[in-house]
Amino acid sequence: MRRADGPDGAAPPPPATAEAEGSRSPAAWRAADAPDATPGNHWSRVGRIAAYGAVFAMAPYFVMKIFWTIDGLRGGGLHEGAWSHLNWAAINGLTVAMSGLAMLLGLALAQRWGRRVPAWLMLLPSWIGMGFLVPMIPLIPILALVGTDTGDTAPEAQMTAAEIGLLSVSFAGFALGVAIAAPVYAVLRWPWAFSGRDVPVRPGVRVTVARLAAALCVALGLPQLFWALGGTIGLNEATLDSRDAQWHLLTANSGVWLSAAAWSAWMLTRRTGRASLLLSWLASGFLFAWGSWKAVFSFAVTPEFPPPEQPWVLTVQNHFGAVAGLLILVVVLFTVSDNAERCCPPAAAGGQGSELSGRRRRSAW
Repeated sequence: MRRADGPDGAAPPPPATAEAEGSRSPAAWRAADAPDATPGNHWSRVGRIAAYGAVFAMAPYFVMKIFWTIDGLRGGGLHEGAWSHLNWAAINGLTVAMSGLAMLLGLALAQRWGRRVPAWLMLLPSWIGMGFLVPMIPLIPILALVGTDTGDTAPEAQMTAAEIGLLSVSFAGFALGVAIAAPVYAVLRWPWAFSGRDVPVRPGVRVTVARLAAALCVALGLPQLFWALGGTIGLNEATLDSRDAQWHLLTANSGVWLSAAAWSAWMLTRRTGRASLLLSWLASGFLFAWGSWKAVFSFAVTPEFPPPEQPWVLTVQNHFGAVAGLLILVVVLFTVSDNAERCCPPAAAGGQGSELSGRRRRSAW
């Protein structure tokens, strides 16, 4: 049988098919979605501006913490409340390092070399940093106003209004900038992770872990919503007077984000859209970052004013909250891996699929 040749005698190229389009490697996805070659250039510019904004917002906090560290090394600092048990210079030196890493993260999100950084070096600080700050954006200005007139002798009460305002602006500005820049960075670097296709519900590790994480978040979140609305069951009756406006706001915020974490984990067993992935990422980071921080801090410092919760209740909330965050992160990683497998399915013959799959894993992680 005679082959139908093109005008120059060469064989015509094979027609583009859905299978060929779906088997593109992540490298091909990145090339196709490069900001200089696609309409994504607009979002790349938005992400870059937001990332630089996050860096500039964190800079005043970084400088202030350097001065506080120097003050501690010279023998200054606070010596009452929680600080009677902690080293002023050491703790502020730690926050200098943390804020410096946050600014470096912002630069990596803004510049091209950030897309060549190993994925885990970008994802781990982004996950923890966004978990600490982004869910607190609505509360930061309110807590700053409420915290200026607490009437207690805690170290925070000795901070001036200018210092509280500076801290609030730095935290809120960095959180808002990273909240915009990090998703843009992720979509541009790993577009195949946000395919948004339906995920078949089938028994497996991913679905089992998602359901376990959702159930754990519901069990932790419902009591906190109940307490935030005024309930007292499970609280310490001797310290109920410690429930101030800050406590109600923070407890309600935790309950809301635990509920969001449960919903997003369950949704990832149904559909892997950008919204569910981003919400799961934020919620898991919030649970792990704050749960771990509070758990460590509770061991290091005896609270001057006992909280309304029973000690065992705080232990359960902090430790199991951190565990729930890790479980949801596992679900997110499994979901991204499933998206990559659908993006780059193994070829029927020739071993090309295995080679593509190997390249996909190396380039992705």
